[in-house]
Amino acid sequence: MSDQSAAVSGGPGTPSRISESIVIRVAPEAAYAAVSDVARMGEWSPECRGAWILGRGGPARTGMRFIGRNRARWLPWPTLCRVVEAEPGRVFAFHVSFLGIQVAGWTYRFSPLPEGCEVEEEWRDRRSGPFGMALTAVTPLVTGVVRRRARNRSTMRTTLLALRDTLESGR
Repeated sequence: MSDQSAAVSGGPGTPSRISESIVIRVAPEAAYAAVSDVARMGEWSPECRGAWILGRGGPARTGMRFIGRNRARWLPWPTLCRVVEAEPGRVFAFHVSFLGIQVAGWTYRFSPLPEGCEVEEEWRDRRSGPFGMALTAVTPLVTGVVRRRARNRSTMRTTLLALRDTLESGR
């Protein structure tokens, strides 16, 4: 597992992007198929419990929308998500909003390796402006998570390990 933390402009001392990666002994297309089936995300993630697809189902595609079902500590909360990039075997990305306010961007990149593929999971904080600041202030009350960046790093590591274990065992 590698830590590929990076600072992106968003104010002095406010890193707004983190990423983690792992090598999985499956083809990139198999890893992409699992991750882009957003209803399955709850199988790996300690925070996202899964998703409900809005509109017609089928393979993930750019523009597809879904409701993310999340839970940390005691309180569940929904998010509205929109797929912004869907290239089988290469990249799957979506943007997240809550009550109409942009929250985050999640990107999964799949790179072929001789032994399988590397999967990189990236989180970008998209909260900005007065509504973003207000959402940041109340988020701990809604989610029970005070240190979002540290929490996301931890859950990303857990998610990738569980994804690897699931895919390598053929489940």
